[in-house]
Amino acid sequence: SLGLASEQIRPQLAKEKIEGCHICTYVMPGEPQVVLGKDKAFTYDYVFDMDTQQDAIYTHCTERLIEGCFEGYNATIFAYGQTGSGKTYTMGTGFDVNIGEDELGIIPRAVNHLFRGIEERRQAATEQGRPVPEFKINAQFLELYNEEVLDLFDSARDLEARKQKSNIKIHEDANGGIYTVGVTTRTVASAAEMMQCLKLGALSRTTASTQMNVQSSRSHAIFTIHLCQVRVCSPDNNDNETDNRLANNSEIDEFETLTAKFHFVDLAGSERLKRTGATGDRAKEGISINCGLLALGNVISALGDRSKRSTHVPYRDSKLTRLLQDSLGGNSQTVMIACISPSDRDFMETLNTLKYANRARNIKNKVMVNQDRASQQISALRTEIARLQMELMEYKTGKRMVGEDGMEGINDLVHENNMLQTENNNLRVRVKAMQETIDAQRARLTHVLSDQANQALAKAGEGNEEIGNMIQNYIKEIEELRAKLFESEAVNENLRKNLSRASTRSSLYGGPALLAPEKESRYFNQPLPPNPLF
Repeated sequence: SLGLASEQIRPQLAKEKIEGCHICTYVMPGEPQVVLGKDKAFTYDYVFDMDTQQDAIYTHCTERLIEGCFEGYNATIFAYGQTGSGKTYTMGTGFDVNIGEDELGIIPRAVNHLFRGIEERRQAATEQGRPVPEFKINAQFLELYNEEVLDLFDSARDLEARKQKSNIKIHEDANGGIYTVGVTTRTVASAAEMMQCLKLGALSRTTASTQMNVQSSRSHAIFTIHLCQVRVCSPDNNDNETDNRLANNSEIDEFETLTAKFHFVDLAGSERLKRTGATGDRAKEGISINCGLLALGNVISALGDRSKRSTHVPYRDSKLTRLLQDSLGGNSQTVMIACISPSDRDFMETLNTLKYANRARNIKNKVMVNQDRASQQISALRTEIARLQMELMEYKTGKRMVGEDGMEGINDLVHENNMLQTENNNLRVRVKAMQETIDAQRARLTHVLSDQANQALAKAGEGNEEIGNMIQNYIKEIEELRAKLFESEAVNENLRKNLSRASTRSSLYGGPALLAPEKESRYFNQPLPPNPLF
């Protein structure tokens, strides 16, 4: 879902410290909440303070999205904030030569994670003796400059071509997915090759200096990774045991094709012309940037408000929102990272950014696995086969039956059998509990009888501990024999009734009558002898 918003506070710059700017943000300890000023509190899914390392941001925000791509889910992550708030640094498209391994941004870490995951899946399939999955990775790098979609992988593009109208077209497929026509697509085979493509594209990106940022991004950049995977259908895809047996017994491996696209969006910063001091082309760029961000904000507001979502979402107001249409309100797991400045002179810009991100949390996308039609049909057929096998098993066991009127129904005997089984289980539990109660009562009765015998001996003056123990053992044995006798008498009574019923049935059919054994019945019908101790 898009309802995952995180907020990152960059450290104060040296220039801000020299100019005496105060920190106006405070992160609640142990809570994903940031307080701006004295009383403006905002809660997000994650909040990263000024001392947070890049790996923590990647682990919480992006790691699970890459894992989702391997299962066929689209993903998008974009950074939003005012100019100079650290978006390019967070995304990792700055490519500073002095940057360390621990300061790598989201995109380099995601690329390494992606190719590491591919290698792990290939190795696991080889070790388990299964067909090795095939992967194909493509990359695209687009720039939105003054409402024109430009291709950063186009090596022929120069400054003069920048002023000309772009030939790149944005289209929507039957399923609501957005795709572009006329964009250079590069097939990539390794993480190093992917990073080289990203670096070359980032160096072609439009940047310029303003009073707020020495190297300000003057365009929105969208780096897209397309992942196509062909793998053996996993039996875990369906929880039906019958389906699993069918898949295991089949000698022919069934393959499925999964596709996923991952957008990394580095938005240009919102800016005020008064503070940036922009004039001429810089001012025109700033106005275009703000128009795109305004359209993005309107789309987020419309998607977050359920009453407006059913009417109209203005995706076509900007090419930025049109490109991100299926990421914002479609089939994608999307994360928004709001980058803010902690200085009090940026108070209003920071407040607007926090409100912007807070609205994004209200959007909920319904994500679906991207399978080709053949894989979808195979999955549907496997499910249908499992259902039919289960139905056939119900006919064989008598659970289902066809009535005289030709209507299918559930056999009443099955219901009755289920009820009897439930009752039988309940009775077993009760019998077990009653047996434990009988044992406890028998032990208590033995103890009481032995105490009475000891008291009688003590009154007679012949009390002895050994005699008392012997009497207790005798009484215990007598009680056990008495209980067995009761049980045998009940069994005998039951047998006598069965014999009597059988003899009656035989006499009705003219056969020889069976007589009950009188000796045994005479023995069991004798009254119990009185206890000699009492």
